[in-house]
Amino acid sequence: MKRLTIRILRRLRRGLALCLCFAALTMGFPLAPNAASAASQAPIQVFDVQKEQVVATLPNSPAFREQADHWLRAVRRLSERSRIEAETGIVVHIPLDPPLPVSHKWLSFQAAEIYLFVDPQEKESPHLLVFSSEGKPYVFDCPEKPDLFLQQHGLQVYMK
Repeated sequence: MKRLTIRILRRLRRGLALCLCFAALTMGFPLAPNAASAASQAPIQVFDVQKEQVVATLPNSPAFREQADHWLRAVRRLSERSRIEAETGIVVHIPLDPPLPVSHKWLSFQAAEIYLFVDPQEKESPHLLVFSSEGKPYVFDCPEKPDLFLQQHGLQVYMK
């Protein structure tokens, strides 16, 4: 299972690298001011665990950053789970640029990216894998059901 999780993260990062290469190639074309700021943000990616591939790429918007900030402010402690794995469902990758400050009495860091693991077959709450700007991983239980988030962004179609 650990191999599956590592494979998921590698494929997400590989897909992100391809998107960034495409963005670099298209930088020579004139963009509208709003499009320029959206193009500078790495996209949101949705990874289907069973298919082992990225199934959707969405533009990164302030709404994703606000949701990430909400989740990170609401967490109460690090997760007690010893493993991060999924057999079904999706993983939503949310890059945060600039990094989002996380400040609790018990933990402070700059969050650079979040992976939301949503497995419909799992009884526990979804979990958040958060990487700091230094690359250090943190795992939290998602403080709320992500149903509304998935619905708002049209991601529930990828849930099986």
